[in-house]
Amino acid sequence: MLPPASADRGYDPCLQIQVDLSAMLDGELDPAGVRRVMVHSDLCGHCREFLDGIRSQVRMHKQLAVAMGTADADSTAPEPTVLAQLRGQLTANRKKLARVLYELGRGFVLMGLSADFSREVAKEPVPVPDMAMKGRNLLDEVARSGNPGPEAAWVVAKELFDGKLRTPEESLARGQRLLSECVSLEPTLHESRIYLGLVHHVRGQRALARKQFLHVLENSDDRLMRGYALSNLGNIHLDEGDWDGAVRLLQQLVESGVMGEQPRMSTAFFNLAIAYGLKGQFQDSLHWFTRLHSELPHKRNLVGRELARRSHFLHLVRNHPDARPLSQALTSLFPQLAEVG
Repeated sequence: MLPPASADRGYDPCLQIQVDLSAMLDGELDPAGVRRVMVHSDLCGHCREFLDGIRSQVRMHKQLAVAMGTADADSTAPEPTVLAQLRGQLTANRKKLARVLYELGRGFVLMGLSADFSREVAKEPVPVPDMAMKGRNLLDEVARSGNPGPEAAWVVAKELFDGKLRTPEESLARGQRLLSECVSLEPTLHESRIYLGLVHHVRGQRALARKQFLHVLENSDDRLMRGYALSNLGNIHLDEGDWDGAVRLLQQLVESGVMGEQPRMSTAFFNLAIAYGLKGQFQDSLHWFTRLHSELPHKRNLVGRELARRSHFLHLVRNHPDARPLSQALTSLFPQLAEVG
């Protein structure tokens, strides 16, 4: 399915993408390689057709699996050993295809959510698929280098896009499609459900997001995956104003001990503090802010900035008569709040 290298084309810039895709199928592609595939597939018709072919194979594999299930019950079916071999190959291919869809879908979700990741994609050097697609920027690049060799076919991706990088919403939509296909192909790839639930949540599709996170909790024994599901479900409850539900889920996350394995989940401390404060349990809120301050000193500035954005929460603790100790403590723990009116 990959476009073959042609001897008369000389340097074939798709070769690196072929290598990257091969590594991706084996689950060995690094983040820079994933970004190369992302931007290259937007530019190169041949490689884009390959990726579209992968998506077509999703349907083909599902149909084949159904057909094999029918064959099992058919007296004219092939020998059991042949069926077992076919089923093993089908399973292996399905997992590889699902991994490609996951990596690309995850990349587009991150590009839609993170300005930093978008900048990484924008500056990622990618092989230009064809001279006709290089455009004026590449021609200028070649002219400056004075060398039309293979290295001249590597330019900054942002120049290739010529200011037409995807909008965050376009990236999220594409990521959602890829991850949905991944889940359809390989339902047990729980990390794809975490990112799919995340993009549903960001796009305001809370019911769909909740479905993905609950599926992970009900079907995965992986502590890390369950931790991500609990964290994201807690966020959904916070968004919906269900403080008790948020506290219950976030407490489960803290008690699981998984935060020691994944420091990014330390946001549970912050969200617990917010949830307790909004419940009017100000002493409990102070407890979690204090833990956050003492156990994660490198996060203090970030927490202070995030807290300063929570105007509704700050208004509550500054005006509720029972919240005065919390209000005073927060200003002491995070001095930047003193500047917030």
